[in-house]
Amino acid sequence: MRFGFFILFLVCPIGFLIAKEHSEFCSMDRLCVIYVQDKTGVDIYFQNKIAIDETYTTISVNATSKNMKNSLKLPLVTLLKGPKRKKLFRLNVNKPNKRWVYQIKYKWILGNYSASHDPKTVYELPFEKGMKVRVYQGYKGTKSHQGDNRYSIDFGLKEGDLITAARDGIVIDTEQKNNEGGFEIKYIHSANYIKILHEDGTIGQYAHLRYMGVLVKRGQRVTAGTPIGYVGSTGFSDGPHLHFEVYKPTSHLRKKTIPTLFRTESSDGELVSEGQLHWRRDPNTALVKIVSDMEEIQICESVQNLERLGCDVTSFAKGSPLYFYIPLLKPSRHKIQISVRKNGTSILKLYNWETNPEWWDTYLDVQLEDPSESMEGDWTAVISIDGVVQKEIEFQITSVK
Repeated sequence: MRFGFFILFLVCPIGFLIAKEHSEFCSMDRLCVIYVQDKTGVDIYFQNKIAIDETYTTISVNATSKNMKNSLKLPLVTLLKGPKRKKLFRLNVNKPNKRWVYQIKYKWILGNYSASHDPKTVYELPFEKGMKVRVYQGYKGTKSHQGDNRYSIDFGLKEGDLITAARDGIVIDTEQKNNEGGFEIKYIHSANYIKILHEDGTIGQYAHLRYMGVLVKRGQRVTAGTPIGYVGSTGFSDGPHLHFEVYKPTSHLRKKTIPTLFRTESSDGELVSEGQLHWRRDPNTALVKIVSDMEEIQICESVQNLERLGCDVTSFAKGSPLYFYIPLLKPSRHKIQISVRKNGTSILKLYNWETNPEWWDTYLDVQLEDPSESMEGDWTAVISIDGVVQKEIEFQITSVK
């Protein structure tokens, strides 16, 4: 279960134009450069055609030319606001009777490079209440969360699980028509996603949504907890999950992901880490201070059942092994003790071990044997962690299952 997911997004498309009479070129059907040429030069406009009024787009523009002079010092880093086209500069012809040519090169990224994130902002976990979700890859994850994606989180949600907004904001971009995915570089631009603009100018991005799995539209305002889409595995992904990040552009047209605090079952604001199990908690409810997912501590009859937590068996055949499964909320070093007693007798078995700080869960396989006593009958297992009882489980040992 120790796997993560890797995802990269095309955040800085590059444009290239040769002089024509009047034309435009659009990158990803979004950011367009328009140039209007006359006998004395050319005016250079830019426009984000899918932007809403609140959308900022950071662009970097440069030009090379012959027999022409720029009206502004280039390269230029500036902002577009909303969907209206904006004239950025003009290239004037020096000698109209001689040949003149030009090239425009640009990069762009959605968002405002001057945005400033408040590190005290607390986000809600981006999934439904009542769900318990493991963090499959955390910040600076070695599999894929490096470079521009270093402060991204992969939540281990399943295909079709509902995604909810982690913070209030306004939807500024979506994609849901991709239906391909896989852990190959050819899928790197095939992820479905939702981008939500926050009040401070940062952007929350939710990625790998399933085909036609977006529930919101550009321009729609959402509050934290609003359903926005469904989990999938589109794009550069080796399995269903939700990739979540908060970012802002830099003046160098890179994506700067930002570490964020989440309200969890045990904290009013914490940085979640790889391997941790979390669920949503209302602000006015009490904090949960436990170390294991007590409801899911189980006895299984097969090691293959451990990760699915589908062990509903309470009767085991004499001589068959018992697998005690203990999911931990946060990987850490814990002292585990399991006492197994046959009810109404003095038969007592004790088992002790210590977890590794990197384990997300732990289990022990036990085979109850005693040549002087019959093992058949009713039993009680008591599971303790660091001296605190977590759960008692009643079960039976029978001669025939």
